[in-house]
Amino acid sequence: MPHQLIITADIHGHLPTWRLIKAQLKPGDGLAVAGDLFDTVYGKSHPDYDPDTIRHEFKALAGPTWYVCGNCDHPDFFSGELTASFSWEGTTLLLAHGHRHLPDLTDYDIVVQGHTHVSRLDTLMGKVFLNPGSPARPRGGHQGFARLTGTRLELVDLASGKVVDHLDLPGRTA
Repeated sequence: MPHQLIITADIHGHLPTWRLIKAQLKPGDGLAVAGDLFDTVYGKSHPDYDPDTIRHEFKALAGPTWYVCGNCDHPDFFSGELTASFSWEGTTLLLAHGHRHLPDLTDYDIVVQGHTHVSRLDTLMGKVFLNPGSPARPRGGHQGFARLTGTRLELVDLASGKVVDHLDLPGRTA
């Protein structure tokens, strides 16, 4: 059975939400964070804001991880990269927080973007565009994250565990 890649964004330093996302991971799974894992703007006013614990737990994860800075992150938390590209079980992904600073998208199967806190899953011009939404501060919908397993990409509601949208990747077979 293939491992899953959990994709999230916009946790904004909310420790209970981070731990719910972390609980989705099984041994061998990967985690991709499309920015704003922390919040240098508004986070300090929230009682559940705990960036030190989140950073420690993120760095201690056993599986592969990818992280890009969002507009509320600080480059000192991690490398400060604005985009990351990687392959997961034969699928090539581009990870970014917003729409700025994007490279040529030709070589990517899935383009992941955060920032809006609104989950979306679309296919445009042969590319899959994913915004996992925000599991901590959703706008106009559910507490979102995404899961890529084999050839299936799912948007999942963190609170209920229900799949709210899915897509079978074009040109792929299980």
